Amino acid sequence: MKNSDFIELLWMFNSPRETRDIIRLDLHEAALLYKYAKKMTRLQGAQILEIGRYWAGSLVLLSVATHNSDVKIVSVDVVEGCHDPDADDWLNNYEEKDRLDIRVDNSHGMKNLPMDLLFVDGDHSYEGVKKDFIHHWNYLNGACLAHDYTDPTCEGVTRFIDEWIEDGYAEIIEQVGTLIALKKLKDYEV
Repeated sequence: MKNSDFIELLWMFNSPRETRDIIRLDLHEAALLYKYAKKMTRLQGAQILEIGRYWAGSLVLLSVATHNSDVKIVSVDVVEGCHDPDADDWLNNYEEKDRLDIRVDNSHGMKNLPMDLLFVDGDHSYEGVKKDFIHHWNYLNGACLAHDYTDPTCEGVTRFIDEWIEDGYAEIIEQVGTLIALKKLKDYEV
């Protein structure tokens, strides 16, 4: 892929929420994630951690946003492989796949790594998202984006993030649809 424009990603979308395609974000949410990932290209040796890859659409988006850079993307999911053949083919043929570290692991049990951007879209239960935030928070040196905040079908995500903000760990930078960008205010106190 020579062109790293957002427009090149439109093949992954089918906008109505009920019939979203490869990427499980709507266009506006995807644009927000793209914007934050693109900012990582300004940092030398930046690293992104993606939690939850199932269809791999967001991994493709992160790859395109950081194309022609040294940004490393670690993508973790408990399920092996991608569950979309188009995304799988794209990733297999991607010319910079050496920047991608695709792992099958439990995100809140994996070895910690420093990261400049954290994207959380894995376990949507209250306990699951809590474990992900607590496990990775102190290693975050930038923004955290979390999907499905305020989605009525993901009450655990909303409840946990509201508590996290109330406890002073983060503040909202911006929200588009159900994708929220958080600014880290302090480390998690064990």
